[in-house]
Amino acid sequence: MISLVILVGGKGTRVKKITKGFSKAEILITKNNKIIDYQLKSLIKLKKKIFIISNKNFKGFRDYVNKKYSNSIISIIDEVEQKGTASALKNLPENNKNVDYLIVFGDLLFNFNFNKFLKFHKKKKSKLSLVVHPNSHPYDSDCVEINDNSEVINFYKKPHKKKILPNMSLAGIFLVNGKLLKFINQNKKQDFTKDFIYKIFKKKYKVYGYKTREYIKDLGTIDRIKEAKKDLKTQKYLKGNIDCKIPAIFLDRDGVINFDKNDGKYQNCKNFIPGSLQSIKKINKKGFLAIILTNQPAVAKGYISLNRLKKDFTYLTNKVSEFGGYFDDIFYCIHHPKKGFKNEIKNLKKNCINRKPNNGMFLSANKIHNIDFSRSYMIGDRFSDFLASKKTGVKFISVGELEVKGCTNKKNLKDAINYLLRK
Repeated sequence: MISLVILVGGKGTRVKKITKGFSKAEILITKNNKIIDYQLKSLIKLKKKIFIISNKNFKGFRDYVNKKYSNSIISIIDEVEQKGTASALKNLPENNKNVDYLIVFGDLLFNFNFNKFLKFHKKKKSKLSLVVHPNSHPYDSDCVEINDNSEVINFYKKPHKKKILPNMSLAGIFLVNGKLLKFINQNKKQDFTKDFIYKIFKKKYKVYGYKTREYIKDLGTIDRIKEAKKDLKTQKYLKGNIDCKIPAIFLDRDGVINFDKNDGKYQNCKNFIPGSLQSIKKINKKGFLAIILTNQPAVAKGYISLNRLKKDFTYLTNKVSEFGGYFDDIFYCIHHPKKGFKNEIKNLKKNCINRKPNNGMFLSANKIHNIDFSRSYMIGDRFSDFLASKKTGVKFISVGELEVKGCTNKKNLKDAINYLLRK
């Protein structure tokens, strides 16, 4: 059994200039629609019972919802004393042990396929599932690290003492089995993410992260509210649902984002080409997915470990976020077909379907993100990048010294992005 919960009881101290004492969920996004309207328009389609847990002082909010949504599936629960987003859940009906609660924070704007998240939760037989995504501000977000089975293996509570951490942030949408609510102490102030999720994680329950590129925006600051209002008319929001195809700008790494010595060894990914990091934010704002597709045969050759490669990608995503950008995903191939390297890893010596000029990474990206290849671009500095994009039906732009007949060439990534997004 599934029930829905929207948490709207927060004070909204960071946006108090706008709220002036009322709920963040009441903030107008368009002339006639508030945040809560956008949320309910999507959630009512699920045809499940909806509980809205609200501050008892938000009388105007209660009146607004009751008047506009005279619907028997919506129940507003007044929270007498605010003790945090976790403690608020103790106001739910007592017979909750056989219920999975889909929890949505009341300051989110989204275009999100909830049914796929529900199926993921059921397939994993999960007791607690978290919607996670990369964003432009991981430094003030609760972040997680997930493995190849989507299981959360590390949890990083904000504020972060260490800046270098995976950019996989909690989106504010969760599924939790009612049996776990017993771990919430109603008499103590408890936050859902900082306290409850962390406690469940520490108790060794399996927690799963549902990674998505879909549009989910936390409107916790005035700047983000302004951005969201602009987003509404863009493909970023309109095509944000995973059911909608969306174009991507695919990027090679070495020679495009960082310098490449072309010596066949592992490249220093921290030696960035000027303007490359700043360009990612422009891709994000225009509504394209920003996806890295890179051959990294140095692992097969034995120059570096896979763990080192992953740490370098984490470093890269953190550096990009410092300029307000993020990568929607990163795909890499660690195989290499030729033998004869001193410390090579034998089981990685093969011509993999993912290794460019093959286009396996393109196909994997499409399977996960539902990409419109006809409107997408690949930016690379190798002929293998061109061949892989050609096989996929993706337009190609070369950077650096590579020139391909019939394709645009630009000096670097900055120039290529400015050219692509000039309209």
